[in-house]
Amino acid sequence: MRDCIKSEKYFDEFIAEDTARILKLTKKVNGGEVRPERLVPVKQGIFRINLGIIIARYSKGDNIACLRSDFMEIYEEWIMSFFSPVAYNENLKMLSLAVLFEIEQKLITLTKRKLKEKEVKDWLLLFLMGEKQPNLPLLFPDRFQIMKELVKERDKSDLLEKYLKEDWYNKEYECYEAHKSSQNIYYGYWSFEAGAIAKILNLDDSNLKNVQYYPYDLVHYKK
Repeated sequence: MRDCIKSEKYFDEFIAEDTARILKLTKKVNGGEVRPERLVPVKQGIFRINLGIIIARYSKGDNIACLRSDFMEIYEEWIMSFFSPVAYNENLKMLSLAVLFEIEQKLITLTKRKLKEKEVKDWLLLFLMGEKQPNLPLLFPDRFQIMKELVKERDKSDLLEKYLKEDWYNKEYECYEAHKSSQNIYYGYWSFEAGAIAKILNLDDSNLKNVQYYPYDLVHYKK
């Protein structure tokens, strides 16, 4: 187990329920039961359920190589068919995971092309894909200015620890208090962008190993 908020039994139930949802939706798509105008939204819904399952499995403690294989299956379809400049949280999560899972160069090239095509001008999203443009603004400076400061500061690990303990999980977080829901909607509060930045900068993150929300095992995948 990597997540201390929920039990292994909870994650097993979450994964089983969402896997059943995917099978049901996929059967409808393949059986021609989905109206043409609903086809893309339904497929996008399947993608998002799949992503939630991958994160839940990471929280549970599953093998990262297996998770990478499943992530690769959904990544190309996401960047080609579902990427939207306005879905910032989703984009940040996917690009951060792309760094952590070390996606192939051809997909990085494809992603860069898509970001350019969609005229994305956010420092953090582009930095994750290797585009270093220090004068580019952040779309959400209140939330992520510290990510930009990490590149310049000397005490990077201490600054990242402060971010994780004081800034990351708050009422502005998209899934705030999801673990309290009566429904199985919680899959983890991981700060994948913190892990991705640490990996890109090759930080000594030994002080972050047991810090809540930090995906230490993902950062050290293949190391």
